[in-house]
Amino acid sequence: MSVNADNTADGRNNASKNVVTSIAAPSLTTMSNTTETILSMVAYSVCSGSLVLVNKLILHHLPFPSLVMTVQLWSTLLFIFVASHLMKLIECDPLTWANIKPYLWYTMGFSFGIYCNMRSLAESNVETVIVFRAMAPLLVSVADAIFLGREWPSKRSWGALALIVFGAYQYASYDEQFQSMGIMAYLWPTAYLFVISFEMAYGKKLVKSVQLETKSGPVLYANLLGWPPMIVFALMGGEFGKLQNRLQEQSTTAAAAAP
Repeated sequence: MSVNADNTADGRNNASKNVVTSIAAPSLTTMSNTTETILSMVAYSVCSGSLVLVNKLILHHLPFPSLVMTVQLWSTLLFIFVASHLMKLIECDPLTWANIKPYLWYTMGFSFGIYCNMRSLAESNVETVIVFRAMAPLLVSVADAIFLGREWPSKRSWGALALIVFGAYQYASYDEQFQSMGIMAYLWPTAYLFVISFEMAYGKKLVKSVQLETKSGPVLYANLLGWPPMIVFALMGGEFGKLQNRLQEQSTTAAAAAP
């Protein structure tokens, strides 16, 4: 009799543990996903903001936006190669023509977006670039609903997006560059806003349609296909000739200063 009672009690305890586990497991999973999302957002914000400041500083000393971005893209490719092939720290998807084809359109937007960003930093201040970039979620949310079939933003989301637009309007109202140059002061930042919005919306579709197994795969494809257009932009802007003239001037100055 006592044995049956013990077995019944154990069964109830196990059932209770299973119920608690089944309830707690989704909560832990949700918490883990939420934490990962928040950390990803914070890391992206830090990297994006610091990159804007670094690029602004670089362009102040080296006013060659396309060539600067080409070196940065090459550096990223070198890092992926060393980390995946030599040090075996990360895994990376192999290059296949089936994956390259869908990335071609994205690469055009990616490269032109980088070029617009660098031109904006070269001709505008950092605050202007950040303000225009902050308005990208408005265009992306509309593009998601129209072209990707996603839900339209909720009333609360519309309110937050409207607040961003209002902040951008207030910034333009007090921007001295806008007051003196008019809409031409925002030519490259506006182009950057539309291009990066297309890039974000199309990138979401691309990630779902192209089945890459590693997180470094999209980075590899975007950077590998992105640097040839930057060379074209450099040729169109005459950056190679400007760089050669600058190097000659520095060489002449150094020779004149030598004892």
